[in-house]
Amino acid sequence: MHELRWNQGNAKLPKRIIHFSLPSGHSCPAALKCLAKADYRTGKITDGPEQEYRCYAAMQEARHTHVRKQRWNNLTTLKRLGQHKIHTLLKASLTPLYDKYMRDHQQTPIMRAHVGGDFFKDVYFHAWMDLARSFQDASFYAYTKRLDLWILYENDIAPNFELNASRGGKFDDLIDKYNLKSAEVVYSEQEAKDKNLEIDHDDSHAYLPGPSFAQLIHGCQAAGSDASKALAKIQGAKRALADTS
Repeated sequence: MHELRWNQGNAKLPKRIIHFSLPSGHSCPAALKCLAKADYRTGKITDGPEQEYRCYAAMQEARHTHVRKQRWNNLTTLKRLGQHKIHTLLKASLTPLYDKYMRDHQQTPIMRAHVGGDFFKDVYFHAWMDLARSFQDASFYAYTKRLDLWILYENDIAPNFELNASRGGKFDDLIDKYNLKSAEVVYSEQEAKDKNLEIDHDDSHAYLPGPSFAQLIHGCQAAGSDASKALAKIQGAKRALADTS
């Protein structure tokens, strides 16, 4: 059986965040507006039929072979296992990173389920809740479109696990019905203001309790799409600001 792989930080996330991923799209049964899949062998992107903007994590997999292989290894290892075995493997692979961070920084790390991927089956969802209960002094969080699992198993959610409903999926109707904390992709700062949402730039809105929030469109978007045009405006504004500073 292959060893599970975690990562720490990235261009957006601080090193304190230790994260685990699966192949985007391939493990996201509730995705719609962001659905994109990188081919396992070639990395070629296939867009979903209702896609409005491309998943950033899928584009990571398209560009970087090692990222794609790592996430597929994680999924292949876990997809046929039951709750107890998944929890055991997640805990065994996380513990060395967790302990090292504690030794080096004298504070607990923050664990994120999925930069890429989602809770692809019930027992996997429960295994993550078991994992959070195994590290009671630490914080866990996730963005998810599996709102059906969130509501169905609400009583099983660990107290140290912060869930964020990722808008743009098959179960969006549950967000307002159950008043779930949500994250919404916006195409401009003005759109966020119009919706009375703060923009999260470092995931702190996601891992801390609080109100719903927005995320600016980012990553590589399909040429000619509204998302691509919005991204070009955002990048142009950043360049203009840098030129005047």
